[in-house]
Amino acid sequence: MMRLVWNRIISRKLVSFTIILALFGIFLLIPIGFQNTNETKLAVDNSIAEQGRGTYDILVRPSHSRTKVEKEVGMVEENYIGDSEGGISIQEWEKIKQNPTIEVAAPVASIGYFSGKKTSVELPQLDESTRFTWEFYTSDGQKEYSLSEPQSLVYFKESEPGNTQYLKVLHNETASGATLDVMLPQTYHLLAAIDIESEQKLTNVDYSELKNEFDSFSLDVIIKTFGNIPIIKVIQREDINIPIKMKLKADTLTLDISDYRKKLSLTEKDWLMSADRNKIKQVIGELNTKKPASTSEHEIDLTSFQKPFDGTAVKINNQFKVDLASDFASDRGETTVYYTAEKLDYNSENDILNIKIIENGQPPSYKKIVKKGESLYNGVKPKFLIEQVGIFSPKVDKESKLSSSPLGIYATSEIKMEKGQVLKPTTVPGSFIPQPAGGLITLESAEIIKGSKPIDAIRVRVAGISKYNKLAQQKIEKVATKLLQDGYEVDIVAGSSFKNATLEVEGIGKVIAPWTTLGVAQELEESWNGLTLLTTILFVTFVFVWFVSRLLFEKGTLEKEDELLTILGWPRKKIIRRNYLEQYFLLFIAYILSILFIAILNLEINYYLISSCILIIAILMINIIFSIKRKKSDRVIAYKHSPSLVYHSRIIMPTMLILFTSTILLVVQIASFGNTLFMSQQSTLGQFTVDVILGFQLFILISTFILSTFGLTECLNTLFYARREEFNMYHIIGWTKKRILIHLSKEIFIWTSFSICLGLITSYLILLKMGVRIDWIIVGIISSASILCIVVGFVTIAKNLFMQSREN
Repeated sequence: MMRLVWNRIISRKLVSFTIILALFGIFLLIPIGFQNTNETKLAVDNSIAEQGRGTYDILVRPSHSRTKVEKEVGMVEENYIGDSEGGISIQEWEKIKQNPTIEVAAPVASIGYFSGKKTSVELPQLDESTRFTWEFYTSDGQKEYSLSEPQSLVYFKESEPGNTQYLKVLHNETASGATLDVMLPQTYHLLAAIDIESEQKLTNVDYSELKNEFDSFSLDVIIKTFGNIPIIKVIQREDINIPIKMKLKADTLTLDISDYRKKLSLTEKDWLMSADRNKIKQVIGELNTKKPASTSEHEIDLTSFQKPFDGTAVKINNQFKVDLASDFASDRGETTVYYTAEKLDYNSENDILNIKIIENGQPPSYKKIVKKGESLYNGVKPKFLIEQVGIFSPKVDKESKLSSSPLGIYATSEIKMEKGQVLKPTTVPGSFIPQPAGGLITLESAEIIKGSKPIDAIRVRVAGISKYNKLAQQKIEKVATKLLQDGYEVDIVAGSSFKNATLEVEGIGKVIAPWTTLGVAQELEESWNGLTLLTTILFVTFVFVWFVSRLLFEKGTLEKEDELLTILGWPRKKIIRRNYLEQYFLLFIAYILSILFIAILNLEINYYLISSCILIIAILMINIIFSIKRKKSDRVIAYKHSPSLVYHSRIIMPTMLILFTSTILLVVQIASFGNTLFMSQQSTLGQFTVDVILGFQLFILISTFILSTFGLTECLNTLFYARREEFNMYHIIGWTKKRILIHLSKEIFIWTSFSICLGLITSYLILLKMGVRIDWIIVGIISSASILCIVVGFVTIAKNLFMQSREN
């Protein structure tokens, strides 16, 4: 009997080799699949545990402070604090931080847009009388905007040291006789308030300079001028420079200073700027119309010298280069004027957030701005003064972060246009770009400006957490629930990640801004683990269907041989045993090869155990299927439709089942993987988990494709072999090889198309139930259908050509 079994295996070399190779793949792929499932789950869980927790865990805000855009898109702007109105008192914060389950409770308040003291720019004193015309500009990275009207100054070469002769129109400043000073324009920067101790715990940044004492000379001047008023300490951010340029035109003029002394009613010894202001304005108007002997234009970048609340005075030398100034003027007249702004009004449409211009200007304003405070030039006693006493420097991690816990006032991420051009906030309130806090004050100072409830948010870090796992999530949720019950707006920020939001900005175009998407870690964990489990179940189901179908298929092809052996006198038990032995033989060859391969790869003991379990299950399935006796009935009436298909149904039906199952697996796998991949790629943490799990998903896809191809090849090979006499008859009656191929292709097209279409419909319904995006369902259906159709066509043509070559 063994010789008979062996001879049959040898006589069917291609079929036997295909079966052994497929079984070998099953013995190897399923253990690896199970192991990869566990490893993938662990990798995703560990990645989230290590990377899912940011600086803090819970964002607490006043009740009803959640913006419309947050509700619609489930994301938070990086600088969500800016332009907030407060709502939490210092006493409420003190109560929250006393909770023993809270490690840190760091409050923050947005105060408004403030300006520091203006400093001067000294113009060069050239060898010739010169008319200087200048204008200051700021930039958002794409466009430049004027910060002042063009101004002019006429310098006379008759100047002497300490008595520079020039004429200019004064704007709320005094003139100095020693230098050609022009004042920098007023620029405005976000001011925020913190608690020094808790903010330092949260960010590991030194804010101790907020405790610095005032300069005694400046303090004496303020007290003498304004009396005993609150003076608010400000520390400015060290790494922020004001984007400001000066466009300067120098026109050389031929002038006689005596003529202009007469026009100004001055003597030869008088200083020109001591004249009546109206006369100076009239003479300046005349000088501005005078034709120059020569002209030079210069663009001078002052950005690196200017800070939000304490700029640096500079001078422009005779080569029109910038140096630090030793003698300069400063002006605090507008430091008591500040602005508050409403939050941006986003309109969500097709996953794009639209931002409209509220007021056109240079630059345009995208927010409603409210002016507050009074200029010191109005003679009104101010309610407070701000004085810069130090600096702070937030630690910016240059490496790509996976988790996001936006602190609300630091905003270090780049905002770019679609083509990659980086945009920056301007120095004017109303920019759509979130402006980082240029200066910080204490919460006590915030009460002076903002009132009794200045705090806009409290960032809470829960105690007793080392990794972001299930236990950590439960602790965080418990604290969050308590805060929610106390009436606050609460967001769990732990497990969040960066996500690029697309903004359609009027006047600029599409802009990409990194926002924080809440709860992404939990979603990633559920979606990836769910996808991995689904893929494993589908793959195991497909393998089971493939093996059962192959056994049914093999049993059908053995029927004629079994009938012949029965005629020769073989008992049924012996025939069944012969059929068993062949399947056992193929099974054990594949099993031994897989065990050797596992040993060569030095895999774990689990691989041996799983392969052995598969062997036992396969033996049981062989025994069950081959022991079932099928009732046979002779048919005397011809089949009316598709007789060849019906007659060979025992060969075709198992293959149809394989095609049906593989279609479902391919479509569901491609669509769900693509959908999960797309959703994951939108956040930095998601991109990281994609790298972890991508190999396993591709592994399953390729394995399904290979087994489907093997099953189809085996079926067509046996089908062609069973119909070889039929093909010979077609050839004898005059059919060409081309006609035979077309006839056969039509038959194969009918049953393969039916199987694939049924699989596509079933997978479509499954994916709809899973909530997969319709575009990814279409991608899965089209790609899977294309792959299977190509495989069917290729195998059909290849088998037909092979059979014809053997006949020749």
